[in-house]
Amino acid sequence: MAPARASLRSVFVALAALLLTVTPAPAQQPKLEMHRVGVSSDDGSGWHLATSSKGSFSINLPIPFNDFTTHAVTGEASHVIGGKSAEGIKYSATELPITAKTPGDLQAIAKSFAATPGNKVSDLSHTKKNASEMLSFTVSNAASIAHFRYVKTQTALYTLTLECPKAHAEIASATKDTFFASLKIKGRS
Repeated sequence: MAPARASLRSVFVALAALLLTVTPAPAQQPKLEMHRVGVSSDDGSGWHLATSSKGSFSINLPIPFNDFTTHAVTGEASHVIGGKSAEGIKYSATELPITAKTPGDLQAIAKSFAATPGNKVSDLSHTKKNASEMLSFTVSNAASIAHFRYVKTQTALYTLTLECPKAHAEIASATKDTFFASLKIKGRS
């Protein structure tokens, strides 16, 4: 019996060694570079002008904001400005570089949200002008509502998101148009 146990043990050792060599390494997380936290720059109107420290955009938010950059393992940087109100309303503006993963047609983004069970996509607006494309829509489900605007230029994709619990949808909807219209891209209005 001892030789059988030794054989069985060597099989387990070999199997364990094989599993260790084929187990993937944990995914690397993007590096976060925080520029500013909880910035309050209310101009007296209740809105806070936020200019991205490393990105090429500015936006107005009705709450104080954070300004940061994430660096993907691939080296691509995403510049983000965002904040969350006491009611759980989240505002964010993100600048992403155009890559092979960027949808050729922004409408594919709305279609992917619509394909998720329980989601309802509404208020869809899509325009193309010169080398720019803009898509706006709303997604709602049983618990929350989110308003999105995507602006695609030749070099970047800007994503504006306003998300909230359904209980505060009225507050979020009242700020949506001002938030979306306030996006300024350097060199463009």
